[in-house]
Amino acid sequence: MSQKQYALFDDRFLESFAGTSIFSDVKVAIMELIANSWDAGATEVEIQWPEEEGQTFSIKDNGHGMSESQFNKRFRTLAYNRAREQGGYAEIPQEFKNLIAKRPAFGKNGKGRLAGFAFGETYFVKTSRDGKENSFKVFKDPSNTLAFQKINETVTSSQHGTEVYLDYSLKPFLSADEARMEIGMRFLTDPHFKVKLNGVEITFSDIPETNITTFNLLVDEVGTIKITVIDVQSTDRTTQQHGIAWHVKRRLVGECTWKGSGSEHLIDGRRVAAKRYIFIVNADCLEEAVSPDWTVFLQTNTKYKKSFPLVQESIRNYILRLTKEQREESFRTIEESNKPALKRMGLVSREKWEKFIKNVQEECPSIGMDDLEKLGALLANLENTESKYQLISVLASSSPEELDSLTEILQKWDIDFAKIVLDEIEYRTTLLEKLQSKVLNKNSDEVQELQPLFHRGLWIFGPEYETIHFTSNQGMTNVIQTLFGENEIKGSRNRPDFAILPDGSVGLYSFSKFDSEGGEIGIDRLTIVELKKPEIPIGNEQKNQAWKYVKELMDKGLLKPYSKVICFVLGSQLEAHESDERTEKDGAVRIIPMDYDTVIRRAKSRLLNLYDKVKNVSFLEDTRMRQYLQEKAQMELFD
Repeated sequence: MSQKQYALFDDRFLESFAGTSIFSDVKVAIMELIANSWDAGATEVEIQWPEEEGQTFSIKDNGHGMSESQFNKRFRTLAYNRAREQGGYAEIPQEFKNLIAKRPAFGKNGKGRLAGFAFGETYFVKTSRDGKENSFKVFKDPSNTLAFQKINETVTSSQHGTEVYLDYSLKPFLSADEARMEIGMRFLTDPHFKVKLNGVEITFSDIPETNITTFNLLVDEVGTIKITVIDVQSTDRTTQQHGIAWHVKRRLVGECTWKGSGSEHLIDGRRVAAKRYIFIVNADCLEEAVSPDWTVFLQTNTKYKKSFPLVQESIRNYILRLTKEQREESFRTIEESNKPALKRMGLVSREKWEKFIKNVQEECPSIGMDDLEKLGALLANLENTESKYQLISVLASSSPEELDSLTEILQKWDIDFAKIVLDEIEYRTTLLEKLQSKVLNKNSDEVQELQPLFHRGLWIFGPEYETIHFTSNQGMTNVIQTLFGENEIKGSRNRPDFAILPDGSVGLYSFSKFDSEGGEIGIDRLTIVELKKPEIPIGNEQKNQAWKYVKELMDKGLLKPYSKVICFVLGSQLEAHESDERTEKDGAVRIIPMDYDTVIRRAKSRLLNLYDKVKNVSFLEDTRMRQYLQEKAQMELFD
């Protein structure tokens, strides 16, 4: 057996893993390092920014810091799963919990810890926790493999915090003023997260006038709310630190997010605007509406209930103005993709379609482009259907759970296949509903009305009727009619496919036999369904009558020696000891007595008992109502 071998790493592995920008773009790198301080629950970050090559670079925070074991776990594990190991929110040091309610974390996979390489080939990490300060060297060895080395451990009075530094750094392609501007546009959402650069705190004044806008919103009986809009004028990688941040008395309430009062978002996080704009809402007038832990506003507070929708509306309108050109471009894209369907519309229909899509763009800014394109295609197709927008009505009346179930069905089933299955279920359950109302009704005397139903429901009697195409045989029906004489036949002219007899009716369904060349040579299979009126029990006499039909057909030459015959003799009840099947001609002829109750139970079983599960569905309710009205009309006619 050969020796176990390990994977090899090329010189470019680290850059490929972390992303080239973290190693080469100091703007990206400093944002990642500040984000690490944010995730550490820090309230203060101090940055020493180098102006020339060889100067010191450092970033120091007062976050929770790391023990030696935590450093080894978090720094040495590539693709470190922060969410699983530490959760989705920052760990807040105990003394800051009265200032910071809850802080969503930036980090997900630990790549940001490598951002120090943007400032030099080697950097150091000094971190304090639980009275111990540990220092580590982070570097790439001669084979370009990531390496760590502990260089010092001391006892310290500093309780917690982390510093990343380089004594000799490369000259960054970003001036100190530019760094202040970039940081200010992204990390002013929480007043209790202060960043200093070269000893001076970063504030709104560091943001150029072209990147910042303010406007006031006067809310009657509440006060003036100041809204500051920050435009970073570039698209960040995520929506983190973008959205709406509510400030009350220089403290962040909840999180900076695009979410509204519920789960809805003011704007889709995949859109450019969601990663570009920040709205800071200064609402000191709502101090009494803040929850004790500062995580939310009190939803029942009168001032908040009055202010929140107005703030949301003013921000939404601001975004609509900013994104007007983008919406127009999106609309043109959707219009182009639906051009064939739109050409089939009239002017009025097309105008309706255009108005609806534009309204959706404005009223639902969180909807993604893909979903909007699909909606446009759906509405265009609906406008060209006969049913128009009935589907929308059906969907609107459905519960969220029903819509989830429908989505799951359509993901698993092609619509055409689903329609085939559902149409067949509707056809069979409706047939069963009609049969059940007739055969189980003791007052029903028009038994011959059941024959057309059994003609369509031969599947009730067995699986062979699913695959073999049986058809009504008028020739055989006429033969049986002559057995009883012309005067004994009732209504035969109205039912040419069935023999209407004094005590019931008979239907004959045959399947032809073919020779090797495809020519028809006779009857291969014959099924006889004889229905008896309710007052006539099924006994030996009725079985004999069925056998009499078969012999007559044989005498007339309509049945051949190879022909197989099954006779179902059905009635409301069976005589005692007469429920057994009877055979003739060495089993070529089978005579099967069956009561109507068994027929119905067999039909339900053949439907996998679906009938009982869907018996309250609308089309069955409609069938019952029509039958009720027909019976009522007949009763009134005879009265």
